[in-house]
Amino acid sequence: QDEIPFLESLDTRVLVNVSGSYIDEYLKIIEEINDTNIDFIELNISCPNVKEGGMAFGIKCDSAFDIVTQAKKISKKPMIVKLSPNAEDIIEMGIACEEAGADGLSLVNTFKAMAIDIENRKPVFDNVTAGLSGPAIKPIALRMVYEVCKNVNIPVIGLGGIMNYKDVLEYIMAGATAVQIGTATFSDPLAMVKIIEDLESYMEKNNIKNLEEIRGII
Repeated sequence: QDEIPFLESLDTRVLVNVSGSYIDEYLKIIEEINDTNIDFIELNISCPNVKEGGMAFGIKCDSAFDIVTQAKKISKKPMIVKLSPNAEDIIEMGIACEEAGADGLSLVNTFKAMAIDIENRKPVFDNVTAGLSGPAIKPIALRMVYEVCKNVNIPVIGLGGIMNYKDVLEYIMAGATAVQIGTATFSDPLAMVKIIEDLESYMEKNNIKNLEEIRGII
């Protein structure tokens, strides 16, 4: 009631990340988004599937195929599926989501990790584990983006550890159509503005007219 009207007022494209613990929960949210001016839906399949004992929807291809198929049937918006790095096979997962009707993919989500408080001798996080993001995951995320881009025919959004324009270029050269930036904005809310400016400077310096010239060159 509060956030979507604000987002709709912005002069930019808006993507809404949809998550849930049951398929019906995903579908209900998608139906509500259908009646808005939101541009894209990002289906987050890294969430635990309660009916399957808590295993995330994005671990097994058949589970992912099922939820993407059902979501795509009712969605009036282009749908991007966000892949988990914990998938049994990230390439097969990307292919399965494409076959289920995904308009694009975004990868990767956070890695399952943990930290221990040695003074109190207990996990730092209440749930013991938590999602790891930021520069530490970039080399692995980049490899996964590269592999998926080589095996699907839909756009791929690369994410994981992007802190500067050089990181963006690596993802583009690996085949990504676009990127997402998260961690960098926590330390600098204007990080994306600077990255775009630096990217433009790089392109001018290297006589690159369009990113298509270097996309997927690796």
